[in-house]
Amino acid sequence: MDRRALLAGLAAMPLLGTSRGFAQDARTLDEVSKYLNQLKIIKGRFLQVNNNGSRIRGKYYLQRPGFIRFDYDGTDDLVMADGTNIGVFDAKSNSGVKKYPLRTTPLRFLLNDKIDLRGSGAATDTSNDGKETSVELRDPKRPKDGGLTLVFSNRPPALARWVTRDKRGQRTTVVLETLEKSKRFDRNFFNIELTALNRK
Repeated sequence: MDRRALLAGLAAMPLLGTSRGFAQDARTLDEVSKYLNQLKIIKGRFLQVNNNGSRIRGKYYLQRPGFIRFDYDGTDDLVMADGTNIGVFDAKSNSGVKKYPLRTTPLRFLLNDKIDLRGSGAATDTSNDGKETSVELRDPKRPKDGGLTLVFSNRPPALARWVTRDKRGQRTTVVLETLEKSKRFDRNFFNIELTALNRK
């Protein structure tokens, strides 16, 4: 299903852009890290644009460290992270939930307890066109595990969207249409096994 493109290429997702020195970008990386570390618990609406141009909307819920959930409109499809794994629920599949280690997915960059883009060495490029700032990320120790491009609006500073690209060059964009801070969610809200049992 195209909705799963959010996590397509979980095991081999090269990044956009090329590596270069980051002395001039240290301030940008520090500011982005500081901003992301403030996003402990958020929720909102998202728009997912798949490589084939198809679009679908839904609700997202993020609770760092380790938890995120995407509920898609008009379907029982669901993607969630429970702190250890990513679970992909395809309503049209009879094979049940598919699980992938969170540490091998691009979402780990957003879900770490402490985000330090400069110190981690994960940033491979930054850019700023005056309206938006983008940061491209790849784990230097696991370059074949994939990458993520984060895009932020400059005024006001806010996470606007992220882009992933798989080994075949397929691109998936997730646009955060709304973003608001939230109260802490119950951990069972992100429990893959419990959700799977409840869907039987």
